[in-house]
Amino acid sequence: MLTPTKHTNIRYSVLFIAGKLLKYLHFERLLTYDDLKDSLINDLGSKSKYNFDFALTFLYSIGRVQYIKDIDAIELVTTENED
Repeated sequence: MLTPTKHTNIRYSVLFIAGKLLKYLHFERLLTYDDLKDSLINDLGSKSKYNFDFALTFLYSIGRVQYIKDIDAIELVTTENED
C-alpha cells in the first residue's frame, strides 16, 4: 500500500515511514538493517514494522538507498546536488 486511504493512519503509511528512514540515514550514512528497524519502532511504535520493508523497497526502487549484503546494512545514496 503506497498511497494512504481514509482509513490509514498517516504515521504508518509507506511514504511517511520512507521519509523517517531517510532522516535516520541522513545522520548516519550506514545503518544495519536491524538498527534501522529498531530506530523506527522506537520512534513510531510496533505498528510501523509492517510497512518497514515496503518503505525500504520503495526507497531502493527510486535509487535513494542501497543494500550492502556483506554487513547486512542499508546505505544512503547521495547525488552531487545534495548537502
